[in-house]
Amino acid sequence: MRFFMNTPVASVLFAVVLDVIVGDPRSLWHPVMGIGKLIHALERKLYENEDTPAIRKKKGILLVILACITVTAFVYSILALAFSVSYWLYFILCVYLLWTGLAGRTLKMEGLKVYHALAQNQLQEARGRLSMLVSRQTELMSEEEVIKATVETVSENTSDGIVAPLFFGVLFGPGGMWLYKTVNTMDSMVGYKNERYLDFGWCAAKTDDVLNFIPARLTSWFILFSAPLEGRPFKKAAEVYRRYRNCHESPNAGHPESAAAGVLGISLGGDAIYFGQTVCKPALGEMDQEPEPSDIVKTVRMMERAYIMSAALFMMLKVMGRWTFYV
Repeated sequence: MRFFMNTPVASVLFAVVLDVIVGDPRSLWHPVMGIGKLIHALERKLYENEDTPAIRKKKGILLVILACITVTAFVYSILALAFSVSYWLYFILCVYLLWTGLAGRTLKMEGLKVYHALAQNQLQEARGRLSMLVSRQTELMSEEEVIKATVETVSENTSDGIVAPLFFGVLFGPGGMWLYKTVNTMDSMVGYKNERYLDFGWCAAKTDDVLNFIPARLTSWFILFSAPLEGRPFKKAAEVYRRYRNCHESPNAGHPESAAAGVLGISLGGDAIYFGQTVCKPALGEMDQEPEPSDIVKTVRMMERAYIMSAALFMMLKVMGRWTFYV
């Protein structure tokens, strides 16, 4: 009973259950929609083509500050208002905000859609499904490239869409989760290394790197713990992870991706086309076998286990009273 009277633990538990069973509440308003509109509005106000790179970088810093303060203040304000009306209204709102910050079921279903298309020899359909998950161009991808890209995005988003939101949600409550989601959304919108965003999106990208530092590394070990269950020696998978985790351009993405490559016994990376330009991504992992569509299913299973382990670990730490910043 004491466990369920613990608001942080109970709200996270209900949020996880809802995400696993229901997924994103598509029929209801989703906070990411509001954050996206806020970022677009701030970008229109701040961005000027005539600005120098130094000024664009300063305005990008201002974008991050304004967006984070606005979203965090809004979340804590509505929670405080709800609490003043009713504890149960506050609790329900906590659950809703935590639930909508998690992407486990959505990630699973979108990944499996790519797998089912490949299993039915519908490569064009698989390319279209993959385009919903990645920013790279998928129209000309081979089957192997589709498999590798799906494994990469599912493993990376295990950190970005599950472990990191849980980490900040359990530690700092819905406000902390949505501060993280704001930064992560900004990175996906303006964190590109192209002419428009190289300087303007620099702060968003670096802030996202900082916030994901711990979750990405935790995710890697959660993925590696799946190795024996997928018929791969843990020691061998861990050796591949240690060898390739820092090869990626991103300080964080290479960790869950190389862990997944180590468990699957395949090599990820290679050439990819972003906005019409070919980018050569470094190899992650060792090619012990050719990528197969079943590797997508295995990666989804690794994601699910990482979800369970991270939720259990973070809630256990909360119950033990190790994390005390929840509001």
